[in-house]
Amino acid sequence: MRKVSICVIILLVVAIQTFAAEPKKGTLRMSGDNTWEAYIDGEKVGQGADWQAVGVYEFDIVNGSFVAAIHVHDAEPGAAGVGGFLGDIVLDNDEYFATGDVGKDGKQTWKCSDDDSYLKNDDWVEPQFNDDDWMEPTLYEQFGGGVWGGGAAAMKNGGLQDPDCEAFWCWAGPNNTADEVFFRYTYGENLAVEPVSKSATTWGMLKSKF
Repeated sequence: MRKVSICVIILLVVAIQTFAAEPKKGTLRMSGDNTWEAYIDGEKVGQGADWQAVGVYEFDIVNGSFVAAIHVHDAEPGAAGVGGFLGDIVLDNDEYFATGDVGKDGKQTWKCSDDDSYLKNDDWVEPQFNDDDWMEPTLYEQFGGGVWGGGAAAMKNGGLQDPDCEAFWCWAGPNNTADEVFFRYTYGENLAVEPVSKSATTWGMLKSKF
């Protein structure tokens, strides 16, 4: 009986800690070359037209989950220029996610599509949209390097610090081909990379003792 009581007490304490650690607010920090529109859970939170001017968008998190959706337009068609997207998300429980992250399944946590039919159909911004057939982004330079390195100082001062940005520039395939690219990131129940919770760790330890 004593072991059972201790087990219940520990689980209650851990449950309280886990609940308290659930994020309530997040910040999407991003840039797109050349222009972009950003959405959280289907609602537009911002847009931009200068890749050196970072978009910083704060949002509320409801029920511990959200979906970020971004459309980036490369204004220089085809091989005349290169497109790029860079983004990270900072949560108020100190979790951090960036383009280029890889989940426990070995796949990138961000997804993308170069299907320009989404210009006429905005269901892709909705949380319930099925993006299973979207591709992994092609990664280019990490923030601070490559063709976008010249704007890194201005971008850092404009919002990519505290914490420092660890994201990679990316695109859907070669970045001199598609001009309309769509990106999605899902956090919550369906997240591919989800930190092991204290409750899961403790429950595993407890089971080993009974």
